[in-house]
Amino acid sequence: MELILRQNNPQKTALVSPNGTIHYEITTTKTGTSRETHDVFLCKIKHPKDGSVVGEIEWGDCFTPTFVRCPLFSGIGAQMGKMGFGMTARTFLYKRNPFSNSRYFVDNDLIEYKWKARKGVGCILTRVHDNKEIAKYTMGSRVEGSFAGEKKTFLQIQPCSLDLDLLILSFAIMEKKRRERTDDLATVPHEDEVQGDGAADGGGEA
Repeated sequence: MELILRQNNPQKTALVSPNGTIHYEITTTKTGTSRETHDVFLCKIKHPKDGSVVGEIEWGDCFTPTFVRCPLFSGIGAQMGKMGFGMTARTFLYKRNPFSNSRYFVDNDLIEYKWKARKGVGCILTRVHDNKEIAKYTMGSRVEGSFAGEKKTFLQIQPCSLDLDLLILSFAIMEKKRRERTDDLATVPHEDEVQGDGAADGGGEA
């Protein structure tokens, strides 16, 4: 399965199949909460057919954590954010090594997955226990379908038991943090960006 980013911005785009069908819509808005708190950038991921919310990302900064909300979460580890209860992003996508850019998460079947940037390819999602590739985010020229002749970024997803909603939610967080580390809008990592699991993690709280 391939999901193409209609716009090269993981915070404001649609994920579209090669035939033009929209599977997910991602929007980000600035929302004021009260006079006592700063504005919040709230990212919503929706199914366009029925408008159901797959997940929300309440982006934090160097002073406040990022919160994630998703109907698939069991409620374990929930904390209060500015826009309601949720799980901190660093609880949902955790590190094993404090100096690593790789992030791990566990699905509802207690299977562990890892997102990692790989030189010359893009962001790779693997299943930890057998290192099987589950998804890859990269760029390429489209040879057929609605985007034929265009160079697009896309997610290439292999058949798996992982809930697609969790995959998309985790991808949106990972790709935003990767771009913050490189301080540009590059679509795939620079050759000098990936230093293995010992690479330093840049940016604010995630």
